[in-house]
Amino acid sequence: MKSEDLSKFDKIVVKRLRELLVSRLKVTVGEGKQQVLEAASTFDNPDLNELVFALHRIEKGIYGQCVICRHDIPINVLEADLTARFCPSCQTAIHEKSDSSR
Repeated sequence: MKSEDLSKFDKIVVKRLRELLVSRLKVTVGEGKQQVLEAASTFDNPDLNELVFALHRIEKGIYGQCVICRHDIPINVLEADLTARFCPSCQTAIHEKSDSSR
């Protein structure tokens, strides 16, 4: 993923994280990324944790890469789900495997 895309998603993820803190958890938090991360770290919330993990992947430059095969996750998938970890092929394989184990 290009650095300008990483920067764009960094801003989007921080904004979403802040929105969750304010709307769901009623936390007053500043606009800055560090303020948002500090506030999020005080909660054990799965949605917040996923977004914080996404931010860590952005910082490492691996956001948008599938955690299984390392192929790129399409931008439209990431726009729909900021915390997506799998490319469409791996996501399908995971669902097929879980369906067959039932």
